Amino acid sequence: MTNTVNVNLVQQIQDDYLAYSLSVIVGRAFPRYTDGCKSISRRIVTAMKWLNLKPEGRYMKSARVEGEVMGKLSPHGGSYSSIVTLAAPWNNMAPLVDGHGNWGSSTDSAASSRYTECKLSPFAWDCLLDDSETWETMPNYDGTLQEPIELNAKIPYVLLNGQEGIGVGYACKIASHSLRSIVEATKLVCKEATTFEARAENLRKAREVLSPDFPTGTQIVKDDQLEQYSLTGIGSIRCMAKVEIGTQTRSGKAKDRPSLTFTNLPPGTNPEKIGEQVKNEVEKGRIEGVAEVNDLSDLTGDCVQIVAKPGVSPEKLRDQLYAYTDLDSKFSARTLVIDGTKPIELSPVEIVEKWVSWRLGRLQVKFENELTHREARLEIVQGLLKAIDKMDLIIKRIRAAKDKSEAKVALTTAPLKFSDKQAEAILDMRLRQLTNLDQNDLIVEDNYLQGRIQELEELSSDETRGTTARQVYMLNELTEIGKRHGEARRSALIDPPTGGVARVPGESVKRPAAAPKPRFLKIDSKKGTVEQVKGPRGALVVDPKDKVILMTEDGTLKKVSATFKGVISTAYSAVCLAKKESEVSLKKYLVVLELDEQLKALTLSGEDLCKVTSKGKRWLPEGATLRHFGEGGFTLNWVSTRKKAIKLDLSVKLGKPGGKGIKVANIDEVKLP
Repeated sequence: MTNTVNVNLVQQIQDDYLAYSLSVIVGRAFPRYTDGCKSISRRIVTAMKWLNLKPEGRYMKSARVEGEVMGKLSPHGGSYSSIVTLAAPWNNMAPLVDGHGNWGSSTDSAASSRYTECKLSPFAWDCLLDDSETWETMPNYDGTLQEPIELNAKIPYVLLNGQEGIGVGYACKIASHSLRSIVEATKLVCKEATTFEARAENLRKAREVLSPDFPTGTQIVKDDQLEQYSLTGIGSIRCMAKVEIGTQTRSGKAKDRPSLTFTNLPPGTNPEKIGEQVKNEVEKGRIEGVAEVNDLSDLTGDCVQIVAKPGVSPEKLRDQLYAYTDLDSKFSARTLVIDGTKPIELSPVEIVEKWVSWRLGRLQVKFENELTHREARLEIVQGLLKAIDKMDLIIKRIRAAKDKSEAKVALTTAPLKFSDKQAEAILDMRLRQLTNLDQNDLIVEDNYLQGRIQELEELSSDETRGTTARQVYMLNELTEIGKRHGEARRSALIDPPTGGVARVPGESVKRPAAAPKPRFLKIDSKKGTVEQVKGPRGALVVDPKDKVILMTEDGTLKKVSATFKGVISTAYSAVCLAKKESEVSLKKYLVVLELDEQLKALTLSGEDLCKVTSKGKRWLPEGATLRHFGEGGFTLNWVSTRKKAIKLDLSVKLGKPGGKGIKVANIDEVKLP
């Protein structure tokens, strides 16, 4: 017998949707501020660590890595596209994956996973994957393994490579930053300040240091939006490609032509996209004097060359190209990260501050874990040294014992009094450890362990001295990472340009808007359905912003967008009105209907019809049957020969949708078509 549980359906749907939203936001879409990884990135590098794909080791087929990730950690689908993203140098300041083979470019996709190979990059192995024994873990999807909740990142990685994500009701777009800038900003955040003013000055300098830096090396304009980004983590970062004006020398009698070579393109664009934009703008007449567009990209980066016609001013053409293409574009940053189980918006400096606090806590766990292991080893070493001095007695006791259990008891009782762990180690000890050389090794190890334990006790202490020691350790670690993996800043900071592309600070150039492409709706007047079609033939042509008024004979009235497709009413019903809102609102419509054995009429204004919403409403009264609807008259033929036919027109009394109208005649008095 099954148990039936009554639940509130609305509440259940709300709870399920909330759980789904949190799962997408926390578990998939956004990175944590702690280790800076989305779940898929974390799972990829974890699986590669399990496969022991060290930087100095061999490459492995990407298909094998993808299978490891999907089989053990992420069953939702293939991870190869994410592996490609982590390996792309044009997307990352410091790639986590070292790829071998055809990994594509900014315009071309990578080869299939069966043709490429990969391993972890030195940066990933050095900065994300240390101290795996102290990772916070959780069961994987089938409960057979433990996967990390977050890695022990040695830097605020979330700021380094930049990431994008879309969740339920949220979106993030994090800008990339230079590794050296991140290290310097972290030092400024940790710098001791005795006054509020000194602390504020340190944070100001940290904000100044933490300017975005993109892998393509695009130029970044210093304006109010960049300042806003530094303060809040949200803002439009204006990026401009570098340009070099030259001359294309031609042979024979052909005249030389000016050329503009653009390098260091803004993020999100590529030569192919720029070429299409130039072609479209030339057709519209906004860019003049272009003779050729050449893609000169190579392994050093993307490069597009615009060749002008003879006599064209290269400066004027440059200004037009900046104004009407993505050679001058904006990166709309929104720094949203996961803190625990919730998404929060932080500025770059706020991320560094929170990361420092988190990292100090993780270092305490690291040192406490090492302290436990060192103390356990010291106990064994000291036991072995003691055993060497009393080996004759130990051998006598062991030989007298009947089995291992009795021997262990003999070692842990007087007069030897070894601990249980020491007794186990002695029983497992090899005879070669009785030599003077091994005894000397144990003495050296004993001295080292005692010194290291003293250091670890200070580093893992909860007192101020321990926190300071951990901070010094963290900053030294960051300095070494900056030396090993850091490089000079790629994106130059420039002042707002003057001339043809001058901008008011905080405002963007108002480029002439391209004419929106119309949409074509095909309406089946018999079935009452709407389809999106590619051409205007036999279709209703609407602009993307247009609303369409739809009315069916069964009494359904709706106002829908230009993208609507599907059935107008709950059941198939013939369409009696399908026009754009602007056309309907200016007219009147005559309605003749049959209700309660009577023929009734009324007129409806287009304005009233346009007040309906996309949810729709019933425009015929309950029980009525439509006999006529239109912008013109309707003729009634009388059954009795003594009465002449009557024509109803738009002078009939004005009504509202759903109104019953005025009586014209009884049904048995007229002859209806």
